[in-house]
Amino acid sequence: MKKLTSIIVAIAFILGGSSAVVAAGETVGDAGRSWAIPNDADRGMHIQRFLDSPPGTPASYLIDFQKYQSDAYKDPTCKSAEDPNCTAGSLGFKSMLPVCGTLSTVYCIEDFGVISSGGETTKAAFSRYFPNEALNKFEASEKLRLPFGATGSIFDLPSAPHDGGTLYYVSALTQGTLNKSTGADLQALNIEIYPVKLESGDSAIQEIDSGMSKETNGGSGHPVGQWRFASFGFSGTSFCVAGSAKERLCAQRYSFPADKKFYIKLKLQNKPKGWLHGRIAKPDVSFTEISSGYSFYIAANPVAVPVVYKMYRYPEMPQALKDEYDIKTGGYKPEVALRSPNSNGAPQGCGRSACTEDPMTRNVIIAPSASSKFGMDQLKVWLPFVGDKATTLMGTWSVRTLDENETQGASQCFTSGDKGVTGIVTTNATQYSAGPPSLNKGEGTLEYQVAAPHFTTKGDEFLGTYDLIMRSDVARCVYGFTSAPIRAELSIVNDQGNQKVATEILGEKNGWLYLSAGGFTYSSPTIKVKLEQDAPAPTPTPTASATPTPSASAKPVTKAVTITCIKGKTSKKVTAVKPKCPAGYKKK
Repeated sequence: MKKLTSIIVAIAFILGGSSAVVAAGETVGDAGRSWAIPNDADRGMHIQRFLDSPPGTPASYLIDFQKYQSDAYKDPTCKSAEDPNCTAGSLGFKSMLPVCGTLSTVYCIEDFGVISSGGETTKAAFSRYFPNEALNKFEASEKLRLPFGATGSIFDLPSAPHDGGTLYYVSALTQGTLNKSTGADLQALNIEIYPVKLESGDSAIQEIDSGMSKETNGGSGHPVGQWRFASFGFSGTSFCVAGSAKERLCAQRYSFPADKKFYIKLKLQNKPKGWLHGRIAKPDVSFTEISSGYSFYIAANPVAVPVVYKMYRYPEMPQALKDEYDIKTGGYKPEVALRSPNSNGAPQGCGRSACTEDPMTRNVIIAPSASSKFGMDQLKVWLPFVGDKATTLMGTWSVRTLDENETQGASQCFTSGDKGVTGIVTTNATQYSAGPPSLNKGEGTLEYQVAAPHFTTKGDEFLGTYDLIMRSDVARCVYGFTSAPIRAELSIVNDQGNQKVATEILGEKNGWLYLSAGGFTYSSPTIKVKLEQDAPAPTPTPTASATPTPSASAKPVTKAVTITCIKGKTSKKVTAVKPKCPAGYKKK
């Protein structure tokens, strides 16, 4: 058995279509129609799921939370900022941005497309909104910087065919608070791209579209007549990125074609801020001020992210796993210990069933977020029971701002709102540390932890990717550096002490610092990059007779060297102080 997956990434920053099925060739992750979450709904089941992009994307809404909290049986949704149904001075919103045009020209998707491996850019053609209109659609207000409440967009991109056709679903979700006096802010930005095919007949598509609506039959577990949020679930047969209730259509997820870089350009009236996390590789970013606000551009390759799923009927669950979970609630013990008890003493975390203390009369789904510490710890516990192997590899392209819980304790250099976007960290790991990398002051490095199965679904070694991008001024803020040039030393060492691979991208462009590492396995390698800056040279004091000699304390400058390693037709660049080619490669 391989060692449990746990990687410490110590980083210091470096300067330097149609619906017809089309043969798409090689794919990112497992090919074809995406894996569907099993519908394990029987009583007595314990389900463990490590998946950070479940079916269904969020829906748009503008809501009077004061009204909702005071009386859940009254409609709290708003058609606009001036809607008389919404009397609170502050409203909450989620907005799926429309394509730039009739609905908005200042808060919208300006461009989406693909860049080939040869660098050729192809713009996608907008096809339709899906569904045609948001259940809780609301009007934009340029004066208040409030975006339009739309739905996800379908684009046709024949130059990037996938196994389900040439259609792509694009979601650009903004979230924030609207103050009716001062305007809206932008608290979160979440961008997702999926290859899709519109398919019919999936039982996960309910009678009403995703969003806030009144409960009609009690089937969701809410009392009839109560307003609640609802979204599409899973049927065991499909993975619906989004659905249209009226059309009975599912935007079924498919795998990405390989060797393609997808880009998106947004117009925003509000400035995105803070730190971003991505399920992408080798991103290029730009963020500029324009007359109407801000322009945000990002281009990146999708990555394959391992999903781990396992179900045990409670009597058959290994005792070593039972010991990790609370018998009364089914929850992970360290997490349950932090919960506040219910006033009625009822157990919590009962999954899809009624709360009960009998494991045979409940159905428990444990699905930690990808950035949860409890999720990281649980994945390590479960890997030996799944053969250290992924259930499926899902091709993913997504980027989002981190929430306040994920950035607690992070350096203000990362989180200061007036700086806008301060950096992006991306990885294909199943679980990862919340927030930006943390600074290890003793070693002068930043540390980032990730975890994933060692093997793919086919039993091959799963290879890791990690990208770190940050603004140059933020890097200098973290380390207290001057504007003088910075140098770095990088190494990637596996658990046997052998160098595996080094950076592929190393440098500075347009005020951003880029670092990209890939090809390492998830058996406890350590990635270390140490950032240093030469001290300013002292001004010499001339003397008549003395001959200057080097200071005894001066240290020689160590510079990284880049070599090219080849294996057949494959080549890698290895950058380190003493670079060595990975096993199986030879120096060119």
